[in-house]
Amino acid sequence: IEMEPRAREGLLGMTPAQMGDVARFCNRYPSVDVSYSVDDGDSLTTSDTVTLRVSLEREANTEGLDEGAGIGAVHAPRFPRPKSEGWWLVVGDPSTNKLLALRRVALGRKAAVALEFAAPDEPGEYNYQLCFMCDSYLGCDQEYPIELAVAQGSDDESGSDSGSEAEEEGE
Repeated sequence: IEMEPRAREGLLGMTPAQMGDVARFCNRYPSVDVSYSVDDGDSLTTSDTVTLRVSLEREANTEGLDEGAGIGAVHAPRFPRPKSEGWWLVVGDPSTNKLLALRRVALGRKAAVALEFAAPDEPGEYNYQLCFMCDSYLGCDQEYPIELAVAQGSDDESGSDSGSEAEEEGE
């Protein structure tokens, strides 16, 4: 919005206090870049643990923030007490509505997160969804497709370890 302040105020019909409130909100509204990759994505098998690495980077208005430093309270003038941003990374299977991984993320200027979940039991092509969600601001949630090609794993790796661990715990 490249306009003179008086022209902007006249166009919008807001009081200076209302314009200040809008400006504070716009300056606090988060814009976050999300990038992700699957470790060993070309060689996943049914016996593997899938590791999804997610990098988050907040854009603009973060000068002076250290990596991992908190952002502070959100602009929520009607909330009864100061409210901090809450961010969530969720991996799910839209075809079955199954949740595969969930992590709350403290996001300052940058964050790197690894999400782990079990590879599917059956070989094949799978289309999952990575969701990045904020509990404080509407409209800044993001969704990304995750495509996995899973090959058959060896029988030795898949059930023998888990069964013996369960037996030891039960004794």
